[in-house]
Amino acid sequence: CDWSSDVCSSDLCLVGLVLVTFSLYATRRMDKIPRGAQAFAEIVVEGLFNFLSDSLGKYTARYLPFLGTLFLYILLMNLWGLIPMLHSPTNRINTTLSMAIPVFVFYNYQGIKLKGLKYFKHFFEPLFMAPIMFPLHVIGECVRPVSLSVRLFGNLTGEDLTLALLVTLTPFIFKFIPVPIHLIMVLMALLFSTIQAVIFTLLSTVYLSLAIEEHEEGH
Repeated sequence: CDWSSDVCSSDLCLVGLVLVTFSLYATRRMDKIPRGAQAFAEIVVEGLFNFLSDSLGKYTARYLPFLGTLFLYILLMNLWGLIPMLHSPTNRINTTLSMAIPVFVFYNYQGIKLKGLKYFKHFFEPLFMAPIMFPLHVIGECVRPVSLSVRLFGNLTGEDLTLALLVTLTPFIFKFIPVPIHLIMVLMALLFSTIQAVIFTLLSTVYLSLAIEEHEEGH
């Protein structure tokens, strides 16, 4: 268990190092006409901004750094396991939960920051059913980080186990190794890894949007 935890920690550090190194490299010299790494980084940032703007409106720029970093971090961790001899950190529940809890704290903090005590009003609605609805709302809030973490953990774990199984079966089925039968699954894993990162980020964005929506007039 200790060895497994050390491997997971090293993979997490490597993923973070790759993102930080690329960010520093892409922004080391900002040109008016972007090219190379800067152009790619700007395309990614613009794409994330457009993706989040539908839910966050005028607050997109404020929350883009947090949600954008979350998406890129999860995406790279998901894809990390496709590299030979490396493991996806997101196939461990402690990794996914360590991202879901900050999301939970973040959107509740932003809701309280923007609305004050009025933020807690929705816990008691409708008022005539407050004794029943309050505990239900509290349970619903607490389930959100669990749902986020378990969904990501379950999908990545299943994906990694399937790939490992197909890699093991390849030589037994063909008696030699032509094009591995897990190649198709690898291509699907690229898609599924991206989808899971999108889902995690989208749900986090929706939770944040719901927390601040009453503060936005006419949004």
